[in-house]
Amino acid sequence: MKNRVKDIAFQSADHVIEEIRNMNVKGGSPFGRAAAWAFKLALQQEDLKTFSEIKTRFTYLKKQMYELKPTMATIYNSCEAIMQELDETMEVNILKEKVIHLCDNIIEQSFVAVEKVGEIGSHLIHDHDVVLMHSYSSTLMGIFQSAANDKKRFKVICTESRPLRESRNAVNVLTRLGIETMFISDASVYEFMNEADMIIMGADTLCTNGDVANKMGSAQIARLAQSCKIPVYFASELYKLDIRTLNGEKVILERRDKCELVDEDDFKDFDQVEVINQFFDLTPASDITGIVTEFGVLHPSQMLQYWSKLWDNIKEGE
Repeated sequence: MKNRVKDIAFQSADHVIEEIRNMNVKGGSPFGRAAAWAFKLALQQEDLKTFSEIKTRFTYLKKQMYELKPTMATIYNSCEAIMQELDETMEVNILKEKVIHLCDNIIEQSFVAVEKVGEIGSHLIHDHDVVLMHSYSSTLMGIFQSAANDKKRFKVICTESRPLRESRNAVNVLTRLGIETMFISDASVYEFMNEADMIIMGADTLCTNGDVANKMGSAQIARLAQSCKIPVYFASELYKLDIRTLNGEKVILERRDKCELVDEDDFKDFDQVEVINQFFDLTPASDITGIVTEFGVLHPSQMLQYWSKLWDNIKEGE
């Protein structure tokens, strides 16, 4: 509990949407919890008297979050689980209590899972190891914090993660923990990769075939690591598994505004230049050594085996 990363203190359902839109929610796990907070706060604070009003409001919130972060399976999982709880035959106050209880379970289970991932992942790190990471992940920070708590002395090479350079958040955590840190440009990854004993990255979405969607650059780092014979791990609670991929649906890899990538005076004629700000990529399972989950370090092909157990934990509040 003392190592638990705190969520944003959301004031309302609309505040959740605002914080997601402004990119203040960081990491796949916090996105799933934020979605649960949106529904919980709507029920607690808003004057929703009928089933129809609740369903209309929930449908709106779900649509907003889907459109803002289409890559995040945790948002999808929270929204779908909560929408499935809506029972028109149930008395409204009892329905509200039931949904709020589920929201609380989703939030708590996520925290518990991330803490377990931190503990399990820390066992991969040994004294004097050098770990290369990319982008920011609250789950990944949990691994480093757990390893630091065990008095392990290791070094982290941290890429900047363009264009928003989210890794600066990671550097602040690492230095606070007293972990030796090197900050490098994305373009220099290959130059420094041979110094690393392993690659550990967070994940935004897990696919049932073992592929992993994460911040742009993750796939090329994993492929480079293969050529350097360096193991590649992704750290993620299993709640990030997108079960839709089992039926052949593709993960939507978000693209963001070109203004994050270029300034308006960078080119003389923007009409003749296609600027693409690709924000996520997909790392093939074949380039991944293991997925660090709350159920252990799994081969990418094993994740689906634990899906039912995950939902048992959530429903039971374990």
